[in-house]
Amino acid sequence: MVSTSLKFVLELKKIFILLPETLRMYTVVPVLNRQALEDYVVPGNPKYVIKKGMPVLIPVVGIHHDERYYPEPHKFNPDNFAPELVAQRDSILYMPFGEGPRNCIGMRFGKMQTTVGLAMLLKNFKFSVCSETQIPLQYDKKSFLISSERGITLRVTRI
Repeated sequence: MVSTSLKFVLELKKIFILLPETLRMYTVVPVLNRQALEDYVVPGNPKYVIKKGMPVLIPVVGIHHDERYYPEPHKFNPDNFAPELVAQRDSILYMPFGEGPRNCIGMRFGKMQTTVGLAMLLKNFKFSVCSETQIPLQYDKKSFLISSERGITLRVTRI
């Protein structure tokens, strides 16, 4: 028989790969807006220069759905965040909270809160999609942040 604390740790390990894959597929902020701090010559294209002070848009969703970095990018695959694959990939290829000194100030707290909250919920409940949930998800085109048009309705059953 597996102890409750061991089960909890195993659930946490699952969450550590499920959460980043969810944020990769359903990135909340699709584009990051930055400003060049110095002139930057695009490698391999010396005639293209990003001038100091120029606005730079970083297409986070495009990077998160690029098959060069994530095989079958439109398929939910938590194994994308298995520790050995994460170690092989440049960290800039995953940025649901932004990157650098202007990243999300609440990132660590949000990750911790979500991980513990999910672990506690998964310990006591089973979740499944209801027929009211639109599949595939349709995004709300009026929202600045990425969100579903009609929400997501789940069936919750006590274990």
